[in-house]
Amino acid sequence: MAKRITPNSEYDPFARIYNRHWGVAYRTEAFPIVQRLLLSRLKEGSAVLDVCCGTGQFTEQVRQQGFEMAGIDSSSEMIAFARQNAPEVNLAVADARSFALGRKFAAAYSVFESLNHVPDLEGLHLAFRCVRKHLKRGAPFLFDLNREEAFILYWNTIDALVEDESVLVLRMDYDDQTRVGECRMTAFEKDRNWVRKDFTIRQTCHDHDEVEGTLRDAGFNDVTRYDARDAGMAGDAGYARTFFLATG
Repeated sequence: MAKRITPNSEYDPFARIYNRHWGVAYRTEAFPIVQRLLLSRLKEGSAVLDVCCGTGQFTEQVRQQGFEMAGIDSSSEMIAFARQNAPEVNLAVADARSFALGRKFAAAYSVFESLNHVPDLEGLHLAFRCVRKHLKRGAPFLFDLNREEAFILYWNTIDALVEDESVLVLRMDYDDQTRVGECRMTAFEKDRNWVRKDFTIRQTCHDHDEVEGTLRDAGFNDVTRYDARDAGMAGDAGYARTFFLATG
């Protein structure tokens, strides 16, 4: 019996704050790597798929380089913001582990450790197979994952974002036995009154050798790993992050 997939909508209550605050520094640091490792291989106008596109700012940046973009994300709220940020991009609410767009692409990518949100290798295998089915023969697929050092450093902290009309408190814990990082968030946003929301997002620290094996099992080959710092990502986002490049 096929595994039943529960759509990952944990980012729905986080979408407004994510759209406003997250990813600006990451886009600045990551785009040159995506450009060099992936986009430089493609002809102008090639069709590219953004897997887990979030609020669409990165997708729009790639589109502005002359590519025909499409994007999927399992969060309907994220896609709602993406449609504002990237109005010329074809976008769909869909889980990376189970989607069907009815077309093939010259390349695909999934950035900002989006696939760390897939909780297990079986789910990664499903995602890789879905991506593979949507790629032309020999097309490249690029994605990044955090390594355990990043979880140990960044997922055992308490942090906060404070603005005049919003406050976000993040309490993060990484369990090295289950290899799961949990971020419990409490958000206060001012409408007429202050409104409180509590929600949790989780990431799994996948073994990168097992990830590579799962990629190959899903039909990818020529798998190459790049340490983000070695590839030129100098900021905090580059610490203990690996980019995987494979061809379908």
